[in-house]
Amino acid sequence: MTSTKYQTSDDAVSSNVTCQKQRARAVRKRWILTGSTSAVLGQLTAPMLFAIMALFGADLIELYFASRLGVEQLTAMSFTLPIQATLFAFAIGLGIVVATRLTQARKVEELAAVSLIFTAIVGALLALILWLNLLPILNLLGFDETSVQQMKVWPTLKTYMQYRLSAVVLFFIIMVVFGVLRAFGNMRAAAWLLVTFSVAQTSISALLFSPVAHSVSLNGLEKLGIAHLIAACIGCVYALYLLIVKENISVKVNLLSQQSRQAFRCLIRLLLPVVAMQLLTPIAQSLLMGIVSTQGSDAVAAYGVVMRLEPIALLLPMVLTTSLPIFVGQNWEAKKALRVRRGMKLAVVACVAWQLVIATLLFLGADMLSVGFCKQSEVKNAINFAVSVLPISYIALAAVMLYISCCNAIGRSGVALNFSIVRLFVLSVPSAYIGAAVAGFHGIVWGLTLSNFILGACLVLYSAKKNETLSVQKKAVLS
Repeated sequence: MTSTKYQTSDDAVSSNVTCQKQRARAVRKRWILTGSTSAVLGQLTAPMLFAIMALFGADLIELYFASRLGVEQLTAMSFTLPIQATLFAFAIGLGIVVATRLTQARKVEELAAVSLIFTAIVGALLALILWLNLLPILNLLGFDETSVQQMKVWPTLKTYMQYRLSAVVLFFIIMVVFGVLRAFGNMRAAAWLLVTFSVAQTSISALLFSPVAHSVSLNGLEKLGIAHLIAACIGCVYALYLLIVKENISVKVNLLSQQSRQAFRCLIRLLLPVVAMQLLTPIAQSLLMGIVSTQGSDAVAAYGVVMRLEPIALLLPMVLTTSLPIFVGQNWEAKKALRVRRGMKLAVVACVAWQLVIATLLFLGADMLSVGFCKQSEVKNAINFAVSVLPISYIALAAVMLYISCCNAIGRSGVALNFSIVRLFVLSVPSAYIGAAVAGFHGIVWGLTLSNFILGACLVLYSAKKNETLSVQKKAVLS
């Protein structure tokens, strides 16, 4: 009798906590619909700014440590960047799918465990496939393990990727919980999750490369792989803590029940188109890496640095592509088109100003930055040139990124897909190929720069034509 009373009391407390969490989510949603546009976007974006900066900053620091080992190690790691981009695309896709299902479900707790198990299964299968086909994939990207230089680094590169792929499941869980927290409007907790993971990776890497760990019998690339794996373990534990304790979402489930099987089928059905969309960029990066590899290992090393610098240069647009869709999607659903337009204009103006400042800073500091990553003249000069020329075209690219994210938020995924395909496979890859044939690595940089500007012009013309069509339709209705 007494135990039954205590059990009833515990259930009441648990139910009360759950109701409080649900009310907090409802309050956050109302605030997004009624708060000042600039204030809402600012508070949605600011935590993510530090989170994304920490995430990509950790990747850039990892590449910096690789560059300290030598040009061969920097080149070898650069070849793995398209593979890492593929893993990141899958992680983002899983986060979108799981967050969408959890925010739409009536009983969030019953779906959470199924989603985490689904994430672990997808991550394990993908890691296994990549590990079994690692060398053939690297060969397609231009890596030649029979060459004298790359033969030296292949054993350590293989060990590095072994650690990275071992951490895939953990990293996927981190990114899925990150997406769920964002969907619930808890941007601060989502930001702290990525910051915790990134700081852990950077700190462990620095520790392993410090004199304190000089006696550790590991080479440089292996140390970087171990640092990523340990950081993923720490981040995964913290992610589960945020989900279970802070958001009070239970992960208990009967996997054999009909509801669990239906949830698995639904997640698979949603995952395929979302991941297909997310994989466009890694596929294009792989093609670009193949083009760059024809210019030699120095070009690959320089391009690897540029690939890791690009997310930092596009930091504000990338952050806004995570926060702006939340604002746009919920206000669009609430029939508040004016707030949607105001938010998009504010985001575009902020991004243009940001990219002008970043392009100026990178142009002025290109020489110092290139020397910091590599002192070998060919690689240094290639990095210097790319950092001086390419960032100015990110102004146009930032506008396109925002437009694509807003199209996805309001259900116009077809338009977003078309713009993505045009950007990557109609403009960027062909322009880089033609540029490589005409002027080598410099031609690739000019080709990518020109393709970004052309894409921006296409967006302006498309928007003008669409606005003209809408005004004609309004006049017809009024008449």
